[in-house]
Amino acid sequence: MSNATIAEILQNIANLLELQNADHFRIVSYQRAAQTIRGYGKELVEIYQTDPAQLLSIPGIGKSLAEKITEIINTGTCQYYQELLGKTEPGLLEIMQLRDVGPKKTKLFYHELGIKNIDQLKQAIQSGKLSELPRMGEKSANKILTAIEDRATFKERILLDEALTIAENLIDYLKQHKACKQVSYAGSLRRRKETIGDIDLLATSDTAKNKTALAEHFLNYPATQRVLARGETKISVLLSNGRQVDLRILQTKSFGAALHYFTGSKEHNIRIRERARKMGLKVNEYGVYQGERWLAGRREEEVFAKVGLPYIEPEMREDQGEIELAEQQKLPKLIQLKDLKGDLQLHSNYTDGNATIADMATAAKAYGLEYMALTDHTKSLYVAGGLMEKQLETQYKKIDALNKQLKGFRILKSAEVDIKKDGSLDIADKTLAKMDSVLVSLHSSFTLDKDKQTKRVIKALENPYTCIFAHPTGRIINQRRPVEFDLEEIIKAAVANHVALEINGQPARLDLHDRHIRLAKSLGAKFVISSDSHSPSSFGYLFFGVAMARRGWLEKQDVLNTMSVDKLLAYFGRKTK
Repeated sequence: MSNATIAEILQNIANLLELQNADHFRIVSYQRAAQTIRGYGKELVEIYQTDPAQLLSIPGIGKSLAEKITEIINTGTCQYYQELLGKTEPGLLEIMQLRDVGPKKTKLFYHELGIKNIDQLKQAIQSGKLSELPRMGEKSANKILTAIEDRATFKERILLDEALTIAENLIDYLKQHKACKQVSYAGSLRRRKETIGDIDLLATSDTAKNKTALAEHFLNYPATQRVLARGETKISVLLSNGRQVDLRILQTKSFGAALHYFTGSKEHNIRIRERARKMGLKVNEYGVYQGERWLAGRREEEVFAKVGLPYIEPEMREDQGEIELAEQQKLPKLIQLKDLKGDLQLHSNYTDGNATIADMATAAKAYGLEYMALTDHTKSLYVAGGLMEKQLETQYKKIDALNKQLKGFRILKSAEVDIKKDGSLDIADKTLAKMDSVLVSLHSSFTLDKDKQTKRVIKALENPYTCIFAHPTGRIINQRRPVEFDLEEIIKAAVANHVALEINGQPARLDLHDRHIRLAKSLGAKFVISSDSHSPSSFGYLFFGVAMARRGWLEKQDVLNTMSVDKLLAYFGRKTK
């Protein structure tokens, strides 16, 4: 049971309560709990298994919520949630979850047009009835139709962090059995794709008897809902969260070959097999062969070596030029998590974070960082409690005081400054000048036409105080499409104005996309990798930002927050104190 699943149930409870006109404070408590858990860095299942009482230490989680979380962990749902569902038309919850809808519009559609499910909603849009409702219109109706179409596209895949949690929990479970000699996940998860379909696991065992025992152990995994297929070497199961997991049990001597084969991508594998054929070899999931003679396959490195190539990192295996670079011995030395020295986007309880500045600094230092930039929201984002100039300046005095107390760590004065519709920033230059770095981002007017949106962003990047352009495309994976603008022109403006592009590690963002990172690097851009953490436990999101950077072929020198704090500030043109 992942944090994402628990958060989804709690958010659904909040939505159902709002649909039923429940007490506002109860609704908000569930919304905040869902937000906290979604961004919590440690899995609640692990906390519960260690000490259930520790659930009460999570911000916003009281006794009642802790009891419901415990029930969800143990059963996959909770009675209260089921009771609320029983009082609601089944399809209304799905309507509420659509982008640009929510509880108020769902109630409007239901009471005015009797709409009870997404199919009826789609029919009402296509017939023109929806656009005739109060506060609607053709433009709003078409946005909802796009959201319905997106839902059909996105619903089959889950976010990288959720898939990784599922896979790691299963690996831990398999390792408990003595018959398991080696085990790893493969597929798009190992290549760190942003969304994952089925989860592929590979394991080795030394005898037929032990393979059977390991297969039985896998089938007894507590979260297994049903067995989809069971063959001699492959077992497929459906978990209670709806995810399919395929386990292949192999001979030890084939583990490396199978790991390469099932990691993919398909296009990369085709190129490797073609290369092998030209050398008189055959490569498959069992090994590298010359005729019938097995040559190698215990380790992936052996497979690459037999076809005359150095090891290629999994994140690069997309047949996007990695084989040509390998032939020339010019593969990039991809950035690693340990290279990061700071985090340049995170939030405190001054706005929509759930911890104090001091608590965030303590957590960042414990994570191994040397500095962090506090980037609370600014006044235009009032829904997140965005700060006015005077509030920011008061916050900076607090930072000065904390920096005097901290040893071996520094908090940078910053903010996530909103880009207004006209491209200006929503904080006065006088206050921007007091910041160590200025991070700018889009949170509104996403539907401007391409030309206006491009000019808007470029104007913001040309502000002399702008240092970082955060989550540039504004996408929310599986929910919101990227903003439409001329990305290449924006990258060129960023390069010209020495503005770094953020790679946001929030699993629902992972923005920039890997192909955009490669484009930006080719145009001379610099980057920062940020967690966008809203709680002390979420610095682990840096891992996912690094994963995207690796998919974009970035090296340490491409990323500014691998620098010391003094060198970083010098790059931004700020004098260190």
